[in-house]
Amino acid sequence: MIVGKLNHLYRYTGISKNIDTCINYILEKGIDGLLALPEGKTEIDGKNVYVNRNTYIAKDKKDTFFENHENYMDLQVVLKGNEYFAYTDISNPDLKVTTEYNAEKDVTKFNAGDVDSVKNAQWFVLNEGFALVFTEDVHLGKCDFDGQTVEKCVFKIKIDK
Repeated sequence: MIVGKLNHLYRYTGISKNIDTCINYILEKGIDGLLALPEGKTEIDGKNVYVNRNTYIAKDKKDTFFENHENYMDLQVVLKGNEYFAYTDISNPDLKVTTEYNAEKDVTKFNAGDVDSVKNAQWFVLNEGFALVFTEDVHLGKCDFDGQTVEKCVFKIKIDK
């Protein structure tokens, strides 16, 4: 997991071709360009890199869950607002699968409705910054911090194999 502000995102180029495609897109668009994206999915490089643009009021903890992905990384970018974000390593023994892996959505869900039972998870406020989530990072987003509306882009980055 890498967390930071968008003005430092350029530092993470060179990790993989698909991450570079994503970062270059973000740097080219800027915050205003990302805010102008339509709600929903926008393809950047076919199935290799795409973005889901969302506007929402974050959820109460009891309505959230941890998740991870097998084939895609996430680059979650909060453009406006704040939300609680958490992550832990896939090896955390407190993780309990509540929804088995869905290959179509590339997601496994953990501890739905009981996220506080995951000990040693790192919690922080993601505000107008990013979280680059690797496949071993079981993570939780969209969790309410202060009742604000959140403007967010979740970039899906296919793992280079």
